[in-house]
Amino acid sequence: MFPLPPTGVTASSSSTIDHGEEWSVSWWSTVDHPNYAHHTHHHNHSNTSTSSSPATTRHHKHHRDQNHHKVRHHHDERVLRRRRYLPNRHQPKFSHNEYQADVPENLPVGSTIMHVEATDDDLDINGLVKYRVSDTEHFAVDDGGVVTNIKPLDFEHTKGEYRFYVYAEDQGHTRSTRKEARAAAVVHVRDTDEPPYFENSQYTFAITESAGTGAYVGTVVARDAELNFDRYELRGVQPPGTFVVEPKNGIISVGTNFFANKREFDFQAVAIDHTNLNSSVPVHVNIIANRPVYGKPGHFPPHDQSRLTWHKGKKNENTHKPIFNECSALDGISVTENRTAGLSVVMMTASDEDQGVNGQVTYHLLNDLETFAIETKTGHGYITTTRMLDRDGEDREFFLTVIARDGAPPDEALQEACTFKIIVDDINDNPPNFDKPLYEQNIATDHNRETAVLRVTATDIDTLENADITYTLDNTNSDDSSYFSINENTGIINLVKPLDDSMASVKTFELVARATDKGRPPLTNTVPVKVMVVSSGSLPPTIIQIDTPTSIPENSPLDTIVATVCAQSNVPNDPDVFFILVTGNTGDTNADGTFAIRKLPNNSPSCPAGSRGVVIYLAVRNLDYETITQYKLILQVVNTQNARVDEQVLVAIEDVNDIPPLLQPFDGAITENSPPILITTIKAIDKDASPEFRNLVYSFDEADVNPDVKTKFSLSPNGQLRTLMPLDREEKNKYMIPVHVTDGDHNRTYMYWITVQDINDVPPEFDQNLGVYEVEVPEDKAVGKNTGIVLKVIDPDVVNHNDFQIVTGNEQRKFSIDSTTGEVTVASKLNYDDPVRDRNFTMLVRLSDGANQMAETRITIAVINVNDLQPVFDQSSYSFTVTENIECDIPFGQVSAMDPDLPPDVDQNIQYYLAGNERINFTIHATTGKLSIVGCLDREAATRGVMTIYPRAKDDGGDGFDADPPAVTINIVDQNDNHPFIQSPDNSYTKFMENTDPNTVTSVIIQLADWDTEEHGCPCELVLDSSASPDSGKFMVEKVTGENSRFSIKPLVVLDREAQKVYELPFRTTDREGVNGIRYLTVEVGDQNDSPMTDGESTIQVYNYLGQFPKMVIGTVYVTDLDDYDTADKVFEIDPTTSLEVDTWFDVDYNSGDITMLKDTPSGTYLLMVKVEDKFRNEVAIGSVTIKVVDLTEEALMQSGSFRVEGYSSITLLEQQDAAVTGTSLYERLKVAIGTIHQIPPENVDIFSLRDVGNDVDVRYNCHNSPYFTAARLNGLMLTYLSKLNTNLGVKISRVNLDRCLYEDVPEYPCGTINGGTTSCQQTLKPNITSPLVVAGETVTMVGVDIADEYDCNCGVLEPLPSVCYDGYCLNGGKCTADNDTLICECPVPSKEDYGPRCELLSARFERGYAWYEPPKVCENSTIFMSFQTQEKNGILLYSGPTVTRPWNNYPRDFVYVVLNNWVLETYMELGTGTVSISIPLEKNIHRTFDYYISWNQLGITFEVINCSGNSSAGANSHCKKSVPLLGGGDANHLLNLAAPLQLGGMAAMPSFQQLAKSYEWSMTPPNIDPFLGCVLELRHKDYLYDLNSTDYDKNTYKPCDAPTQAKVIMGKQSIVIIVVSLLCLIMLVLLILCLARRNQKTISYPELDGIVKETIGSTDIEGFGEKDMTQYDLKLLRVGPDGYLFNDAHGEKQSYINPLMYEGLQGNAEHATLSGDGRRLPDVADDTLQKRKAPIALMPEGLSIGDFIDENIKKVDKDPSDFDDVRHYCYEGDAMSIASLSSIGSGGSTDSTETFDYKNDWGPRFEKLNDIYKRVSDEEDDSDYEFNVPKQRKRVSLPPPVSDTSPATSPVDKPVTTSRPTEEPTVTFSGSSGEGGERPAPRATAEAFNPVSPYEEVEGEESWC
Repeated sequence: MFPLPPTGVTASSSSTIDHGEEWSVSWWSTVDHPNYAHHTHHHNHSNTSTSSSPATTRHHKHHRDQNHHKVRHHHDERVLRRRRYLPNRHQPKFSHNEYQADVPENLPVGSTIMHVEATDDDLDINGLVKYRVSDTEHFAVDDGGVVTNIKPLDFEHTKGEYRFYVYAEDQGHTRSTRKEARAAAVVHVRDTDEPPYFENSQYTFAITESAGTGAYVGTVVARDAELNFDRYELRGVQPPGTFVVEPKNGIISVGTNFFANKREFDFQAVAIDHTNLNSSVPVHVNIIANRPVYGKPGHFPPHDQSRLTWHKGKKNENTHKPIFNECSALDGISVTENRTAGLSVVMMTASDEDQGVNGQVTYHLLNDLETFAIETKTGHGYITTTRMLDRDGEDREFFLTVIARDGAPPDEALQEACTFKIIVDDINDNPPNFDKPLYEQNIATDHNRETAVLRVTATDIDTLENADITYTLDNTNSDDSSYFSINENTGIINLVKPLDDSMASVKTFELVARATDKGRPPLTNTVPVKVMVVSSGSLPPTIIQIDTPTSIPENSPLDTIVATVCAQSNVPNDPDVFFILVTGNTGDTNADGTFAIRKLPNNSPSCPAGSRGVVIYLAVRNLDYETITQYKLILQVVNTQNARVDEQVLVAIEDVNDIPPLLQPFDGAITENSPPILITTIKAIDKDASPEFRNLVYSFDEADVNPDVKTKFSLSPNGQLRTLMPLDREEKNKYMIPVHVTDGDHNRTYMYWITVQDINDVPPEFDQNLGVYEVEVPEDKAVGKNTGIVLKVIDPDVVNHNDFQIVTGNEQRKFSIDSTTGEVTVASKLNYDDPVRDRNFTMLVRLSDGANQMAETRITIAVINVNDLQPVFDQSSYSFTVTENIECDIPFGQVSAMDPDLPPDVDQNIQYYLAGNERINFTIHATTGKLSIVGCLDREAATRGVMTIYPRAKDDGGDGFDADPPAVTINIVDQNDNHPFIQSPDNSYTKFMENTDPNTVTSVIIQLADWDTEEHGCPCELVLDSSASPDSGKFMVEKVTGENSRFSIKPLVVLDREAQKVYELPFRTTDREGVNGIRYLTVEVGDQNDSPMTDGESTIQVYNYLGQFPKMVIGTVYVTDLDDYDTADKVFEIDPTTSLEVDTWFDVDYNSGDITMLKDTPSGTYLLMVKVEDKFRNEVAIGSVTIKVVDLTEEALMQSGSFRVEGYSSITLLEQQDAAVTGTSLYERLKVAIGTIHQIPPENVDIFSLRDVGNDVDVRYNCHNSPYFTAARLNGLMLTYLSKLNTNLGVKISRVNLDRCLYEDVPEYPCGTINGGTTSCQQTLKPNITSPLVVAGETVTMVGVDIADEYDCNCGVLEPLPSVCYDGYCLNGGKCTADNDTLICECPVPSKEDYGPRCELLSARFERGYAWYEPPKVCENSTIFMSFQTQEKNGILLYSGPTVTRPWNNYPRDFVYVVLNNWVLETYMELGTGTVSISIPLEKNIHRTFDYYISWNQLGITFEVINCSGNSSAGANSHCKKSVPLLGGGDANHLLNLAAPLQLGGMAAMPSFQQLAKSYEWSMTPPNIDPFLGCVLELRHKDYLYDLNSTDYDKNTYKPCDAPTQAKVIMGKQSIVIIVVSLLCLIMLVLLILCLARRNQKTISYPELDGIVKETIGSTDIEGFGEKDMTQYDLKLLRVGPDGYLFNDAHGEKQSYINPLMYEGLQGNAEHATLSGDGRRLPDVADDTLQKRKAPIALMPEGLSIGDFIDENIKKVDKDPSDFDDVRHYCYEGDAMSIASLSSIGSGGSTDSTETFDYKNDWGPRFEKLNDIYKRVSDEEDDSDYEFNVPKQRKRVSLPPPVSDTSPATSPVDKPVTTSRPTEEPTVTFSGSSGEGGERPAPRATAEAFNPVSPYEEVEGEESWC
């Protein structure tokens, strides 16, 4: 919410301003709102410069990033300014991608569940955000982002989870411009046992003031869904025992009457189940204090008359009750139905003869019946309706009781009641309704005219004339209606015209009957009537007898007969008829089935002979005269010819006295000693309709009335209750009057209580036993707080007017007393340190009740001392003197402070300390205040040789108040420790122009100065140092005559900038005492355009973040020119040789040569040719600029590594080491080195951000090989190879991973607190899209991303908020869907249980390997949870901490290490101040799952294993949870700072724990344990669920846990024997069948080929040779023809195949590589020295084709059980070899080959086709130049599409294949004809990761994964 504008400032509407300008009130202060200040500054800057410097850009960005989240402020400064509204450019952004909370099911309503935060970078009102939630039924969110529950949460019906969205909407000036963001919120509800619940949210009851013990108050009802209910209780009843409750039924009754002084009671009713779970509901009880006082006080005892008279003079007495003078006249007033709420009903008036407030009357309803309300105005009570009334429903009459109460205090107020009946008048709002929707009747052709045909009846639920109905026939069909008429009163339709015989069975009359009531206006309804004409013999039945009583009583029993009806059929020879009792539409037409019919026997004497009859009887006993006085029944009679007649039977209902009278609750009061008078007229309500049943007679109930009541009270038959004599309260204060009322038949009794009101006639006195009259009060007791004094008063009077006063002892007015209650409170601030006035108080208190003698007592208050004063130093300033460089590490002074709260002669308990940077140079003793120097002081480093510090002091041992610090001045005595320096020229820099005659050059003055004091300083001398180069002779230096310490310098020769740009001249300077040293003067040679210009080449690398860089200058055209400052002489134009595409996306500035890249430039490499013309020298050259544009994704930024290079700037990082050599810059060499670490080419390394930090440069980079490598891998491996990188590159990388959150103990920690503590911290990378980072070298320019490191001091998820489903929201190939504004991930099969909410893979199996993951964030109050199952008793579960010995001084020493050691789960943790360990023994069970938690905070570390022993009995697991405090005491660190990856299952190669412990000074050395063999089933850090498939650096890790591995079958000896015998039998059977089948077949003659077929094809150096996964039959052999050549060769020519055994002399020799006579090579499948046998020439029978030959071979192999011609696919080497590992087959080859190829990238000619089918994006190896095992990259989300191979299909024999691998990579060279051997790679053992996303049998794309 914005604050309202200040008074006098208005904001006019935009409609009142022309040209779209609007007046608005700016409530944003440029002082208070940094965003606004930044905006103004930036705007002004833009008006004065066309471009901003990088420093300015960074400055602006810093302010924006630091304050972008501060968008809601309240400001006092309000400035009226005229402006346009700022555009709403930004969408709100939530700080979390998803918010999660875990709450119990029984969380109270209104509890805080989570806190969300969204920010908006807009200014003005556009930057404000408001929140809302999608689930408004269960949750609410306030303007501060606090989400609460607005109703109880439920576990059972929600499966324990609520999912909804939180929306943040900015407050743009119009609705259409507002922007909205949303964040998912998940509330996990933990199941809890549910307590009982009450049916109502609260209960309100009312009872009379005089209700006695046991009187009924009300009933509370609770339910228990678990059927476990136990009892009810009442809590909070004050005074206790006032009310009690029945434990089982919830009935509340009066316990003890304490109603005299209290009119309202609030307490809790509690329902408790058998497990002691309970719920409560508020109960409110109103006490009806209807205590009218009648008559004036009189008959007082003589000794009380004087007091009473005095009392009356002091205060107006309340002696009269309000009186309703016209209550009886109100009975029967009416109100009209169907009027809106608020309809006036009646004005009530009651008079009260008292004066003042006692005579002011207010009105209340005893029960508003949820229909009425009453308002007191001007002494009257106005009753109105609160809803619309409907008389036709239940709203016919109401009995209302109005209470008139005077204005006396609640315990003294008097009241009267008036009860009357309100009748609801009817309006005509209902039309008549016919009893039937259609009337049908047969009529014979001989029916007599003017006789009845049928009767229609309608009823109207209205009353009186609104229900009086007349009937008519509509003239819709004049021909038909002319035959009939209708009686308007009865609805009987008569025939008026004769019928024709021809109409029989042909004619049907269709009539419309209309019923109209007599209301105003009248309402009407119609019904269709069909009359079918039949022949004269088809007469309808005739009613011949109806016997009905005149009426029946409303209390008639069931089966009461109300009518007997007899009818004859009028069908010859068929007397049967059928009776139907029609059910109407209203109650009086039998809509409720009140009546039914029962057929009489055919020979019943009740009907004449030949007729049939029925009786109508009462079927449902629901007669009520007050509701229906008469029923109109329609009996339909039908004969067998379907002719029918209707008969109306009227049944009148008699009223009976069936409603008993109801006495209204009313209690009264009368003042004691009043004369006999009328107390009240008792009223009872009787709802009987007949007046004779409402004659009520009142009397005392003789059964309960006692003689005392009959003596003192009288009750007349009309209900008047009177007193017969004055009553004495001291004798009896209450009387119970049992009242009996009867209407003649019914009797009711009610107990009325009459209270005798007290008169104040007893003096008060103080109770010294129960009161508290002496107390001690601390001096800091707040004003207005109770002192603890309790004044207990004894006064038997109920009515008194107590007045407390402090008479003496309170002259300083330090205390006050409540005149009514006697509460003594602090009135003004106390001060123990003022011993005269503020330490002890003795006061006299006096009490007056207004009528009797006053009481007095004394109270004593002692003020006690507290620590409320800050300590004070004994001096406001101190001064000390220290000599620099001599007095080192010594104390030099002392400060002292005292505590004014303590006496000066006791220990002051002061704690001294220094703040901030003062501790760098000084220390102070904590208790003595002695100051000491740390090291030595340097006078020249201090301002004017003086340092000032401000020591602090806290009292109460450091826990109290701070003293105002004194100024301690340290004067530093100078030592001559500095030689003179060059004061001018500035920065020791000057310039002389080149090509200038030295005689015309003006000398430059060199002024020397000395930082030391004058006695040690100048005059000074300056001479060229002996170390000066010969070039220094080009300059002349002379002392300025007559001036001290001034010298002049000028050149002696003509300078040439192209020969040398800068001269560094070393001068030796000497002060007056001879102290000397070297100072350098930089002399730059000014440039002139005097050098020729030639063509030049340059490169610009652009990393375009998200492709969203704006139009921007990315660099400058470079040509070779030794001149530096001649750009003004040149012009630049794009050369026509530049392609149109390049010209489309890039522009060149004509004057400056700046190259501008346009927005949306696609990624790619562009060659920009620019013609450069030097106008001054008339020269032209071409600048060739290669621009490489790379689109940098968000993942590339977030998964980036970082490090700092010491001593380099971003510019020098890009400079080439030798101008003649490219690729020698450190920028390019870093790419090569990083690529080598990760085994990727340099072009897959993106160094996209260079940021100068002092004299160093911060580098941020990523590596990609589809997908991007994780930051954990980048930083982890960089740290591993740090030493080697520094050596190879000749640099010093001083830090890896630039996250400042990792360094808790340094002042730069971003989340430090004021008192030196630390909080949670996480880094956020904020890229600046609108202002990219440009780093320009001479020939190389890098355009990258300007990234700001922002730090949030919390542990929430800071990813961008997903508003809709997007790629990557669901991990591991999950499918995202939106359901009710909630994103849901559908995870892959086969086992969805292996996935989390976003398809995080939950489980992984470790077979003594390891996997790297992102380390936990730096969080307070952290918890790590892991669920695992082990196969062995030992194993490493988790380690995160240092992986190298300390690389720099403040590298974090923290670690966490969890191992299983001989079935004991051990945790080792180091938080920076000491190593702790906790051990918990586990159940020795490899079949169960173990869940453990590690939690840590400022208090200590807790380690818990759920049910560690496997025994769930009570007490069996008491050792499963252990806690230890942090080491280090009050200075203990409590944050876990982890700079290295989190390793699961084991650890990669790293130094031993002994080495690490020594390097990091751990106080304990963790044990070395074997890697883990088992499954990790889930891993969490706080609310973050780890995706175990997110690793890209692992070994022997399989995901998920149930991923398949090589099957192992173990069989016994007997099983082996059985199997062998069975196989032999099977082989013999197969051979027999084959012999029979082949007896008559033609065969091919190749007698010795069988042996070749059965031998394994392949040479011994092929990976996997001899393993089971080999393809043991090579199908290429089937292509060997009779002449020894392969058919269908891929190269279009035959290739020879000749078995080496044909040439015995070639055995063991490689020369058989060209055995054919023409020198052609053998096919690669046949070129194998291990082929021991010759493939003979096949003799092909006549008529047999090559196809037959191949088919025959295939059939033969298929039938041979030992040979296989399938190519099988496994996941691992051996029986489980992966696809990718087949690439290594290419590494083998014949030793006779002359071919050289890269075994890492080239498959070789042997399996080129397999490579084309199954190849991966890249073939990675474990080999590394750094002798470190780098596992292959894993697929983390989904598989990329196949990438075409760039290597040739075949390689020339005599030419090596050139690869993209570094030349250092080993290659394989095979010998040629010379027989020379070549290198051969060692066999490699790799385990390829499989994709857990896909099912095991699924093939995805062109790659198949297990």
